[in-house]
Amino acid sequence: MKILSFVNCEARKVYRSTVFWVVISVFSLLPLMLGFLSSPDLDWESYLSDLLASTATLLVVGCSFTSAWVFGREYTDNTIKDLLVKPIPKTYSVLSKFIVITIWNVILASFSFMVVTGVGVFIGINGGSISLILSEFLTFMLTAIMIMAVSTTSALLASVTKGYLAPIGLTFVIVIVSNVVMHLGMGTYFPWTIPVISLVDNISFISIVIVMMTGITGLVGTIAWWRFAEQK
Repeated sequence: MKILSFVNCEARKVYRSTVFWVVISVFSLLPLMLGFLSSPDLDWESYLSDLLASTATLLVVGCSFTSAWVFGREYTDNTIKDLLVKPIPKTYSVLSKFIVITIWNVILASFSFMVVTGVGVFIGINGGSISLILSEFLTFMLTAIMIMAVSTTSALLASVTKGYLAPIGLTFVIVIVSNVVMHLGMGTYFPWTIPVISLVDNISFISIVIVMMTGITGLVGTIAWWRFAEQK
């Protein structure tokens, strides 16, 4: 039950912050604009395929930001000292942050899908069905889970660099590198492009392993850093 109190505390930090509502607003406006730029002559399958791929790319940035901010703000707000001196398991503190980040990211992904779908209904996209939309939603959420996994590296970098500026900067570098590796046909081997590719094409077992190993590295590395490095 102790972990639940940690999660509740972290959730309150996020929910009461301005950043939470700014991020939610951004992930409302961007899919909204992308949706209205789409042609109403598309069918639902083509419409969702195009829009969700673009939304997933935005989600890569969003999930990296949420991970970086939740961990990095402890250093920029100088509250890390309070966490380190308290006689509490540091693993609980890290895991509670990751749980809250996951909930935040699930909200972002779900809300983005709702906006995209809502715009499709508004502009009159034809040829849809509940089963198609549900299938696309499940596929999109699986993609979002992979994006969340690779975004744990932002939490690790935020902890190591003691702030969120470095991981946010790295996120923009990743966006640039992603375009390069996609152009070179190496996207299935780059952790941050694999989830987006999975929306439009099948990915290999190697790609899945790359995503899993990246996620494990970020998670375990962050726990280890808070457990050992920050105690010195």
